[in-house]
Amino acid sequence: MNRKRLAAVLRIRELQERGARGELARTRRDHETSVATEQRMWEHITAFGAVQGRTLTPADLHGRQQMVASGVLSAQSQHIVTERALIAVDVAHEEWTVAARRVEALERLSERLIESEREESSRLQSNEIDDLVLARRGHGDDVETFS
Repeated sequence: MNRKRLAAVLRIRELQERGARGELARTRRDHETSVATEQRMWEHITAFGAVQGRTLTPADLHGRQQMVASGVLSAQSQHIVTERALIAVDVAHEEWTVAARRVEALERLSERLIESEREESSRLQSNEIDDLVLARRGHGDDVETFS
């Protein structure tokens, strides 16, 4: 593979990996926010539902029960949002993992290409030295035959 092409592909994959990492961070933040919101909702429902040492009329009790029931439905809806946010985190993590593995593979390929080029350069230098030695030896033989 051409080194310039490999470098270009590696740059693109690194950008994709950074984007996937950013998306993972965003989805984690959204999930944490969703969990905190759900928890606050349940705390408010619990606090509102508690009667603090006073007697309620049936109408007050009915109104309070309706408010608690409405709060529970809201909290359950928020729980669905929280679960979806967790799924988004899982998906983003998978995408980041794939992107990171691609970058890692291309980096290893780049290292192998550089090592291969070094070995080829070393081999060419060795061949050049061998050719010089053979040329001198051959030239030296010619000089001795004409003497």
